Amino acid sequence: MTENLIGKYKNQILITIDDEDVKEYLIYYFKKYPNRRVAPIDRPTHPSMNKWMIMKRPQMNDTKQKWKEFTVWIVKKNGLENKMIEECEMTFISYFKTKIRKDVDNTSPKFVLDGFPEARLIIDDDSLHLTSLTLKCGYDKLRPRTEIYINY
Repeated sequence: MTENLIGKYKNQILITIDDEDVKEYLIYYFKKYPNRRVAPIDRPTHPSMNKWMIMKRPQMNDTKQKWKEFTVWIVKKNGLENKMIEECEMTFISYFKTKIRKDVDNTSPKFVLDGFPEARLIIDDDSLHLTSLTLKCGYDKLRPRTEIYINY
């Protein structure tokens, strides 16, 4: 499903996160942290809010930090760091490899959104700068992924 979600904005950025990105990131990550043994990211879709909310506080913060670092890496990989977008709307489409029902609200991309200002892709993820957030889910057995459309 290819989307054209430009709306009132003139420009659109598409960031796709798939299994190949995760594999490439893990190579980078284990070179950066050679003593670590556990992969920080295991799939190209954001962790479910249901799973995150029942974690103990240190584990919650650790998960959030790992995804923020991954997001900064994705932004840099796509050559989008320091873009400093002042106002935008975003659509996140999470494609899962199974048809198991998902609550769309549990796919909230909190950790990814927290990484965008750190990578200086957007000024901030507050309501003055990110004016609209749309969440969608899909199924793609062969290529699970997250597509992020940023309209500015």
